Amino acid sequence: MLSSLRTWISNNPWQKMAETDRQVFAICVGAAFIFWLILNLSQDYTISREVELTYLVDPERVLISEMPGDIETDLTGSGWSLIWESLRPGPVRVTVDVRDPDRSRLSRDELQQQIRRSLSSGSIRVDYLDFESVPILTTPLAGKRVPIRSNITVQPQAGFLIVDSLYLSPDSVTINAANDVLDTIESWATTPLDIAALNGRAEAQINLVKPKQGITLGNRDVLFSVRSEPFIERIINVPITVVNAPAGQRYELTPATVDIKVSLPQSAFDRVTAQEFRVVADVGTMRDGSFSPSLPLVLVEQPKEVVSAFLALGVVTYYGMQ
Repeated sequence: MLSSLRTWISNNPWQKMAETDRQVFAICVGAAFIFWLILNLSQDYTISREVELTYLVDPERVLISEMPGDIETDLTGSGWSLIWESLRPGPVRVTVDVRDPDRSRLSRDELQQQIRRSLSSGSIRVDYLDFESVPILTTPLAGKRVPIRSNITVQPQAGFLIVDSLYLSPDSVTINAANDVLDTIESWATTPLDIAALNGRAEAQINLVKPKQGITLGNRDVLFSVRSEPFIERIINVPITVVNAPAGQRYELTPATVDIKVSLPQSAFDRVTAQEFRVVADVGTMRDGSFSPSLPLVLVEQPKEVVSAFLALGVVTYYGMQ
C-alpha cells in the first residue's frame, strides 16, 4: 500500500510542473469555478419558507375570525437572490393591517403581495401559498380582570416542610376579548410546573397559558414564590386544664401535665412555648354511675407554626373530693 502511494506521488504530474505552469493551471481552475458558479446561480430555484403572520388591529376592537398564524410558501428566484433569503434567520414575518373597517376579507393575492414586500429581494416570486381567502371579523374590545390559577405542584424534600405557601404576584390578570368570550372565562392558569424535593426558596417567573386568537392578556407571566424549611421534633410539657367540674368540688388530677411531641419548622423552634398549647380534660364526659376515674385528653389549641402534635398520654385520672 505504501509503495503504491509513493509510486503515485512520484508520478504526480503536479510535482513535475514548473512553478509558472502551476500558477497558470490554478488560475484556470479558479476561473472555471467562478464561471460555473455564476452560471448556476443565475438559474432559477425554488425553496420553502415558513411565514409568520401577525395582525394590526384597531386598539378598540378585537379579531374574532379564525386567522392563520403560520403558513408555508414556496419562493422562486435566481440562486443569487435565494442565497441571501436563505441566510435570513427564522420565518418570514408579515404584519397584516386589518384596521380598515371597509375590509371584509384577506385575499390570497393580497397576502402574496404582503409576503413579497417582506422578502430580501423584489425579484423573488411567491409561487405556492398554503392559504385560502378568509373573512376579517372584528368586534368591540372589552376587558375583564380574573384571578390567576396556579398550575404548580410543590413537593418538599424529605425532612422539609412548606412554611411560606405558594403565592403569585400579581394574582390576577386583565383579559381583553369580545364580551361573549369574556363571559366564559372565570380564571386564567399558569403553565404546568413541577417542583420536586424543595429544600429552600423557589422563586421565578412563570408563563401564563398562551391565549387563543382573539384574546389578549395584560401580562404574559407572573412571579411565583414558595419556601420550605427543615422541620424538627420537640417535646413540650403542658399543664392539663379541667373543664365542666362540679361547682365548688375539689379534685385531684393524675398526672397534672402531659408531654406533647410536636413537629415544627427550624425557625420556630425557640419561639413556641408551652403557654400556647391548651390540653383539656372534660369532666362532663364522665357518665353517671361510672366508676372509672379516667378522662380523655384533647388538644384544643396549638400555635399555627406547629405542623403536627401528638399527646404522650390519651387519658388522665380524675379524683373528685367531698
